[in-house]
Amino acid sequence: MAPYTEDDAPDIGVETILPSSETCVMRWQHDLWINIIRAALGDTPNIVPLDYHLAFKNPCVSRYGATSPHLLKWVDTWNDGKPYEQQIKPFGFLMAFTARSGPLAKPKNPEVVDPTQRGRPPKLQKIKPIAPFDLDNMSAVSKAFDRDTGKAVCRDELKTYEEALAQFHLSTEDKFLNGDFVNVGETRRRHIVVSDLGLIGKEANKVGSSGEADPIAMAQVSYGNTEQLINQSKCKL
Repeated sequence: MAPYTEDDAPDIGVETILPSSETCVMRWQHDLWINIIRAALGDTPNIVPLDYHLAFKNPCVSRYGATSPHLLKWVDTWNDGKPYEQQIKPFGFLMAFTARSGPLAKPKNPEVVDPTQRGRPPKLQKIKPIAPFDLDNMSAVSKAFDRDTGKAVCRDELKTYEEALAQFHLSTEDKFLNGDFVNVGETRRRHIVVSDLGLIGKEANKVGSSGEADPIAMAQVSYGNTEQLINQSKCKL
């Protein structure tokens, strides 16, 4: 979700290229890409400054919707044993956060290890923070809790926008050559030779119009010796 809006957008030294109503690009995304391009054309192509707005210091917030059975299973532990009116329901909207990890994570209290117990010590459980939906991001942060344990989650346990976006501009592009983590410059098309083609089961429902149990398997056709060139070009900054 947007860390800031048009109303409190920073002055980054350039006007917006097009209004967001025409591009579907939010103002904060526009500003981020301008700074990615500046870094790429400057002396620090691998370091994009994210200090041009204080909002990047806030916890990074996403909207989460329980729009499928798989996504609803996220909150099975939370829902277990609760009356229906207190459960997180199908198609309900929540706020989701990313827990800090590695050196940035909040230190855990040291555990007392039983010297008589054999085997590996149990792994520390990662927190899975969510919060009730709120148009005010910071209000949602104050209500964050672990969806497995129900315990409150502190603000300093959540990854900030600055931390979440620090390596965004270095994302790999595996579909093209010269698109690795540290590569710069123009990417090059890959030539792909297809040796076989098979359906994977996501093309249609598994019950056909004639009532057959698995029409996908019945209709499956293999194609051999088919050559296809991916005739696209892309540039990676």
